[in-house]
Amino acid sequence: MPGESEGRRSFLRWGLAGTAILAVGGASWLVTRRTRPLSVGGPLLALSPVEATVVLALSERLLPPRDSFPRPFDVDLPRRVDAIVSLAPEATQAEVRRLLRLFDNALAGFLLDGQFHTFTDSTLEQQDARIAAWQTSRHALRRTGYKALKRLVYAAYYGAPETWAAIGYPGPPSLTPPEPEPPPKPEPKRSAPRPRPPAVAPEPRPLEEAPAPRSGMDLPQEGPP
Repeated sequence: MPGESEGRRSFLRWGLAGTAILAVGGASWLVTRRTRPLSVGGPLLALSPVEATVVLALSERLLPPRDSFPRPFDVDLPRRVDAIVSLAPEATQAEVRRLLRLFDNALAGFLLDGQFHTFTDSTLEQQDARIAAWQTSRHALRRTGYKALKRLVYAAYYGAPETWAAIGYPGPPSLTPPEPEPPPKPEPKRSAPRPRPPAVAPEPRPLEEAPAPRSGMDLPQEGPP
């Protein structure tokens, strides 16, 4: 996979035997049966129509029909793989193209697996047998090549939004910032209770004037003793 450190350490470190196999596969392509390219709808960025056809045939076997899951063709998988490969450096793109052609190559299939057919022109049983042969091969080149192709197909397939519902993935978080929540409505102001008028102390009652003392003239006269 482009950008994976493990892929750079294993897949891109071709030994002498691995380079020879790739060279045989690429050269024999000109003299053996060729793959009939399918229409993938639109221009490709890194792969040729033949290589995109190999990707589609391989993905149909790696991702067999399942309930609720779309087929690889329904998610435009060859073009998705092509878009991923186009992000890699030119040298990596060239190696991926050679790997796809080697995987499909009829002469390489005959020499390594006893199948004198291209992968795309083989029966489903023969295709599964070739995939298993690459997966369990004693040659590290074929095993790492199988892993690279499988990861490429899986990344393109499960990255398609059409597959997310089947695996229960809600999708990536939205890049659009959420709308700000409206500010809470202010609570209605409650009118303060009217202050009660201060209690008015009752006016003091006027004091009654004490009767003035009577003068001697007013005193009753006592009778004679």
